[in-house]
Amino acid sequence: MEKHELVIIGAGPAGMSAAIYGRRSGLDVLVLERAAAGGQINNTDEIENYPGIAHATGPEIGEMMKNHALKFNTEIRMVDDSKVELRGDKKIVITKKSGETNEIEAEAIIVATGAHFRRLGCEGEAEHIGQGVSFCAVCDGAFFEDLEVAVVGGGNTAVEEGTYLTKFASKVYIIHRRDEFRADRAAIAQALSNPKIEPVYNTVVEKIEGDGMVENLVLKNVRTGEKSNLNVAGYSCS
Repeated sequence: MEKHELVIIGAGPAGMSAAIYGRRSGLDVLVLERAAAGGQINNTDEIENYPGIAHATGPEIGEMMKNHALKFNTEIRMVDDSKVELRGDKKIVITKKSGETNEIEAEAIIVATGAHFRRLGCEGEAEHIGQGVSFCAVCDGAFFEDLEVAVVGGGNTAVEEGTYLTKFASKVYIIHRRDEFRADRAAIAQALSNPKIEPVYNTVVEKIEGDGMVENLVLKNVRTGEKSNLNVAGYSCS
């Protein structure tokens, strides 16, 4: 059976940092990843808030992380899936790649699989991630200076991020499937008192359209079934 001193599952910032520290400490390190080094940062088209890097794309920073780890001869292996089993006092990582299963014994395992943003799952969403579709208003709000944008959701995160976006956007639509927001009263009051915010109740997003960047949302009223278009330059799912 293949053996390593340290196996790291996930090649995002946490996993790659652990790999660099492990290798610099003289450990035999194996990093397992099923997508691309860098993790979720690869879904962002422009990065301006990463310390030390004035401007870069997400994939560029992911590649920097990968090259940094490779500088210390870290082994990075692409797999389709991985899971951990404890067999007595042995730690086993089971991987799958192209239908083949492999078992790796490790003295230590670091699980750095990160997280996924919850998506709406509507048509056009995946195609426009990083091109107007965002999951972090604080991260990307500055890209929508003087543009009209939409936030989807009715909880604290959506309402508060909608208010935050008014610092940049000329208008912010907050789209919610119910007839009132679920956020705290203070957050709702602050949002509704802002002249840049327009609530769109009883509505869901059915489709995101645009040639490259987001240009239009196809909306559906959940009570009447009526469909309409909303021309915006950005959309945030919160």
